[in-house]
Amino acid sequence: MHVGIFMHTNYFEDFFVKGLGLSEEEYVHSYHNDFSFDYARLLQTKGIRTTIYNFTRTGSEVRTYQHGIVDCTIKFIPVGMLYKWYSVIPLSHRTPIGKFVSQYVSTIQRDLCDILRGDGISLIYAQEYASGRFERLAAAAKKLNIPIIAAYHGGSIHKWILPIKKHTLHKAAFMTTLNEDEQKSMVRHFPHLEGRIRLLPNFVNSEIFYRRDKNEALAALGLDPGCRYIITVGRLFEHQKGHSLLVQAVEQLKQHPDLRILVAGGGPDEQSLKDLIRAKGLEDRFIMLGTIRNKDMLASYYSVSELFVLPSRYEGLPLVILEAGACGLPTVAFNVMGVRGLVRHGESGLLAEGLSPDELAASLDRLLVNPDMCREMGAAALQIVRSDYSEEIIGARLYNLLQESLGLDPSAPLFGDGYAPELTAPL
Repeated sequence: MHVGIFMHTNYFEDFFVKGLGLSEEEYVHSYHNDFSFDYARLLQTKGIRTTIYNFTRTGSEVRTYQHGIVDCTIKFIPVGMLYKWYSVIPLSHRTPIGKFVSQYVSTIQRDLCDILRGDGISLIYAQEYASGRFERLAAAAKKLNIPIIAAYHGGSIHKWILPIKKHTLHKAAFMTTLNEDEQKSMVRHFPHLEGRIRLLPNFVNSEIFYRRDKNEALAALGLDPGCRYIITVGRLFEHQKGHSLLVQAVEQLKQHPDLRILVAGGGPDEQSLKDLIRAKGLEDRFIMLGTIRNKDMLASYYSVSELFVLPSRYEGLPLVILEAGACGLPTVAFNVMGVRGLVRHGESGLLAEGLSPDELAASLDRLLVNPDMCREMGAAALQIVRSDYSEEIIGARLYNLLQESLGLDPSAPLFGDGYAPELTAPL
């Protein structure tokens, strides 16, 4: 089996270069901080090959690499001239319809089927079924007579796009969601596809994310052992991640003068966040870490912290909560989709209501003044990760889904490359 994973961004430079500050060289040699590399690493243990595809505005030839850490193939496919013409239209990516069209157009590549055929791809995994890219990939899958899985990684279908999706999503062998809220929403909109809408949460690698010795981690990271730390991890993108709400909450925690907030992540709103912190006079309370690409280092930052805080306005199923839980941290977050199914209020963390900085501050204070409660909730979070979100459990579900997509019995052994079974999965 050879799975082709397509990233949903219009083109590589838009998200990975502008958003995360990565170069192409860094991406192919050292970066491995998203689901695609976790999937590739996991599937490799099952004998399944993967190729991760990104469209690019750089160069005119397809570029192929072997990843430096995860032994998978990475391919960059140049976008066509049609997309380059479309992208110069003012605000062409801003509205839901414009964004859908841009994703669709960026995937128009006359050699796409030939590329996939030459690579021996037997199944396409498309990140974000809400994206306009799905329709183009579904057409390619049909032409090649291979199945396509349409996934949800946080991008829900906008109401303006829903009529289009009602005519196209039936082409997917399966659709996967990260959380139960999105699964119920999809079943409500597509009741005739209920049997093909599956829950497939994120998983955490416990060989990397576990509790390190706090004192050793403090020394290794050069942090002041006289301070108390909480951590937030995520892309600095205010519309979703809501870091300004965290700043407003911390402004109210003057009763904890030794508290420091570790902010791991980079993104388009980094400078505006720094400006807000400065305007509030909180420079001494926030430690901006930037994007941390070394997962062992990130685990050390979790290990020096007392709790994890996520001020997001919405999520798919945030892997960072699982990582923090694997390191024994409870989570304080808002009660929003993608989070409420992951954090058990009063058991493995606290959920603040109404996107209110006051409520967030109160929840943080509740755990900061009660270390025993904080430790108990951290232990509960760790147990939830082990029982429900381990690599073994979710990996088995992913493997079974791929087998079903190809019309195979999940208990059957994998077929070798070049073997093309007769597909029985609904297409």
